[in-house]
Amino acid sequence: MMISVLPMAGGPHTTLANISNAQDSTLSNILLDNFIAFYDHGFLDKGQFYNIKIPQSGIYGGDRHKLRLAEDPNYTDGQVWEGYRQNWVWEGSGNVGATTEQPTDISGVFVDSTFYATGNVSKPFYVDYPNGRVVFDTALSSSSAVQLEYSHKWVQVVPAQGVPWFRQIQLGSFRSEENFQVSGSGGWAQLGQTRVQLPALAIEVLPARNLQPYELGGGQWQNNEVIFYVLTENHWECTNIVDTLLYQNDRTIHLFNPTTVAISGVFPFNYRNELNENAIPSGRYPSMIDNFFYRRCWINDSRGGDIAQLSPELYIGVSRCSTQVKAI
Repeated sequence: MMISVLPMAGGPHTTLANISNAQDSTLSNILLDNFIAFYDHGFLDKGQFYNIKIPQSGIYGGDRHKLRLAEDPNYTDGQVWEGYRQNWVWEGSGNVGATTEQPTDISGVFVDSTFYATGNVSKPFYVDYPNGRVVFDTALSSSSAVQLEYSHKWVQVVPAQGVPWFRQIQLGSFRSEENFQVSGSGGWAQLGQTRVQLPALAIEVLPARNLQPYELGGGQWQNNEVIFYVLTENHWECTNIVDTLLYQNDRTIHLFNPTTVAISGVFPFNYRNELNENAIPSGRYPSMIDNFFYRRCWINDSRGGDIAQLSPELYIGVSRCSTQVKAI
């Protein structure tokens, strides 16, 4: 007599394969976080930053070391003071590859000619590096003179989602003489969180287009497409950045795992964009690669397209590449 054996209730045939937690980042999202970090670090590492000293004027005039009163509905008027550029360097001097000059570390801020060091108790504040601003615990007078020595990055690297639909592209952000010190005026009127300053590199990772067998014993390659949108105010910058993207063809980069980084608590910023205590060196891109290595990613089939002039001061170039990662 034949006895049929029914499969046990549950088992691998009833569960999702190749994931341990449905809320962990999948490879497509891991690629997005890594490509943003890779290019943000890469441009900085090649010396693409500006040091702002006291005093310092731009080529068109203006005082780049002076912060201006910013309007933010989340704070009392007088608490938030912003620089003419966002994306301040937080990685610390001595930690980038530039040989001629290192970024300026923010050691404190001048208020009406009096210097207040970071961590002081008489006029406490914190630095919001991504949005390029200083936020005081207590509001200052609107007539205060707030000055700061800092460094800002040249290229703003952002996820393409929400650009330009949610965020406002700001032209002329290097022109600090034009209405910068006038609160609520010009391109600085919108919130820093909803503003993209040029040049900008917006990155989009398309969901996996296919999987390929890795070897006879198992495993699969995941193939993705990555799209780069380069937005600049002149043709030269757009060409330069697009060429830089294409030069990364036929190479391997290492990926970190954003989920394990988040669990470990070493992401550089907290909820209000203030530097975490262990941001340097643990939160720097090379350290996250060393300490939270995930997979190797092969970049191939890089290609560019024509550069379009959308307005007298707005150019856009598009570049693509394919990636291959042993995801499973």
